[in-house]
Amino acid sequence: MIKKIAVVLTVMVAFLALLPLTGVLADDEGGETAYRFDPATQTSRALEYKNTWEGYNLYKSNCKSCHFRGNERGARYLNEDSRTMRGWNTVFYKKDVRCAKDGAWAKLSSEELMYVNDYLYSKAYDTWDPRSAKSCG
Repeated sequence: MIKKIAVVLTVMVAFLALLPLTGVLADDEGGETAYRFDPATQTSRALEYKNTWEGYNLYKSNCKSCHFRGNERGARYLNEDSRTMRGWNTVFYKKDVRCAKDGAWAKLSSEELMYVNDYLYSKAYDTWDPRSAKSCG
């Protein structure tokens, strides 16, 4: 009986030691890389963790400073899932929203706008996340 327990424990330890090498666990970079076509730049780009994280930080520091509930500037409340993936692409492609027209986007470089677009695209209303209740229907 003791030999069976020792064998089972040895196998479990070996499995746990090799598990990170198999790619089953997500890495620190955020897991798999997804790709998307961006009509604004006419390029296909990787939605990498570092880009979407940068986009998140830019979104929080630039967009959410005006687009929050009860703001006094008259800016519409905005959240990541306020639009679909196609809707966010349209916003950044046509640039026909008030923020772009009044020069608020001028303080961001084109690369920073791409990061914000990537972040919003990855969190849009029609994205599916198996870990969220929204995805259950």
